[in-house]
Amino acid sequence: MYIHVTLYPTELRKTELKGKTVVVVDVLRGSSTIIYALAQGCERIYPAPDIKTARKKRKIFKNALVLLGGERNGFKVKGFDLGNSPEEYSSKKVQGKTIIFTTTNCTKTLQLCKDAKETLICAFLNGRFVVKYLASASRDIIFALAGRNDTYSMEDMLCAGMVIDKLHKYRKVSLSDTAISARIIYNNYRGRIHKGLSDSFHGQYLKKIGMENDLIFCANTRGFNIIPRYSNGVIST
Repeated sequence: MYIHVTLYPTELRKTELKGKTVVVVDVLRGSSTIIYALAQGCERIYPAPDIKTARKKRKIFKNALVLLGGERNGFKVKGFDLGNSPEEYSSKKVQGKTIIFTTTNCTKTLQLCKDAKETLICAFLNGRFVVKYLASASRDIIFALAGRNDTYSMEDMLCAGMVIDKLHKYRKVSLSDTAISARIIYNNYRGRIHKGLSDSFHGQYLKKIGMENDLIFCANTRGFNIIPRYSNGVIST
């Protein structure tokens, strides 16, 4: 099993994805929100690359069971039902609902994964479950980090590193230099995931705008035994 990590979305355009499992990671907070929403009973999520597309798609549904969720620069989009703080997506709000979801980084990354054999969504919330699934597979793996505005994000590297490190317990793997680097970063913060998120640039930004509780929530490594999958434009479990 060969494992590689792409550091930001545009790298995916230059990476061969056919026949491979792509694991999209956007810890703060796209992946974490998607995982929690589905764990709370959301039926499906349609990722939209931009706000205009999200609003247009919502009009097509003409259904009260469809919600708009997402953010720009960390804040809920004006007129949307939900933002991008995972705990907003409680069972009371999302159970049985469809969500059209757009974020600054995560949903754009997903759009670039159409050539993969399968596309999974990972964060610390479901990382241990993702490890077990990947260990049972036989194909090569690409961790696609969502980053921030097409630049590298340490918190995503930290999460990829955790999954890679734990995969070593199950099977022999061959790592690219970026995958090795991810494992090193994880080992530096082993047992201190919240500290790693707080140290990251985006973590500091979220604290600055009053969203430190999201860091605490997203640092949970014993969260949910689900793996969201992106296929044919839809995210479901």
